[in-house]
Amino acid sequence: MNAPKPLHAIGIDTGGTSIKAAIVRTDGQVLTHLNAPTPTDESQYVQAVADLVEKLRLYAQQNHLELVETVGLDTPGLVNDEAGIVEYSANLGWRNFPVRDQVAARLGCPVAYGHDVRNGALAESYWGAAHPNFFYIAIGTGIATVLVINHQPLATGGWIGEMGQLVTNPGTDNPLTLEQIAAAGGIRRAGRAAGLIDAGDGAAEVYRLSDSGHRTAQNIVAEATAALATALAPVIAAVGPIPIVIGGGLANRGQQLFDELALALTPLLGEIPLPPIEGARLGSWSQVQGAACRAFQQNNPSVNIDRPHTGKDTP
Repeated sequence: MNAPKPLHAIGIDTGGTSIKAAIVRTDGQVLTHLNAPTPTDESQYVQAVADLVEKLRLYAQQNHLELVETVGLDTPGLVNDEAGIVEYSANLGWRNFPVRDQVAARLGCPVAYGHDVRNGALAESYWGAAHPNFFYIAIGTGIATVLVINHQPLATGGWIGEMGQLVTNPGTDNPLTLEQIAAAGGIRRAGRAAGLIDAGDGAAEVYRLSDSGHRTAQNIVAEATAALATALAPVIAAVGPIPIVIGGGLANRGQQLFDELALALTPLLGEIPLPPIEGARLGSWSQVQGAACRAFQQNNPSVNIDRPHTGKDTP
C-alpha cells in the first residue's frame, strides 16, 4: 500500500518593504521561496500576490507537489482576522482594505488570512518552540504579543496584541509607550541621546556596551527590561505561568536577555511561579510558515500538522 503524498500549501507574508512567499510542507519545511517588493497601491499589491502564487503553483506542478487549494496570507498593522480586513497599516498607508476578499477574488480560491505576528506564533506552536500554550512576544522595531491556546493564536479584533502601545509613565511631561523604551528603536534613541552610539548604530551596540560593563548602557538596558517586565507581570498573573517565547530582532541577544527579564519579573510576581522564558526558533520565515499553516487548517480542519521540523532546511 502506497503512503499518501505529503501535502503542501502556499504561504505569503507581507512586510513593509517586501513580500515573502513559499511552498511549505505539513512538517514546516520550506521547499522553495520567492520575494517581491511590497506595493503600497492596493490593486498593485493584489496583482503582486497573484504573480507570486502563479509562479509557486507552476513550481508545484513541475515538481509534482500536491498543493491544498487554500492560500495563506498575512499582513502587518491593525488586522481584523475574522473580517479579512487591514483596518490600518501605517507603513503601507492602508485603511479598511478588504485584503482577503480581494486576493481571493483575484486568485479564484479561498484565502486563509491573519496578522503577521499571530502567524509567526502559530508556526512556532507547531514547528518551533512547539508549545500548545504560550505567550509570544515579538520585539523588534515595535512590540507585538500573541496569546496561543491549544495551538491557536487568540484574535478578537484589530487592537489585540498591541502591548507596545501601553503608556509606561502616564501623567508625566513626556509620556512614553512600552515600545518607545523597550523596542529596538527606543533603545537606539536612548543610546544616541546619551552619546553612546553613532547615527549608524542600533540597539545591538547599546547591548554590546551594556554587556561590556558600560554603566550608562546598562541603565538603558535595565530600564527597557524593567518596563517589559512590568507590562508582562499582569499577563502572567491572568493566564498563569505558561512559557514566554520571545521573537524578533532583539531575541538574537539570547539567554542573557531571558535571564535579565526573569530577574526583573521575579519580584513583581510575588508567589506566582516564574514562567519559562525562551527564544523563538523559526527565524524570519516563521510568518510565511504560519500563513501556510493557516491554509492547511482552513482547507481541512482535521489536517495532520506533522511533528516539529528541525528548521535546518528553512532558508
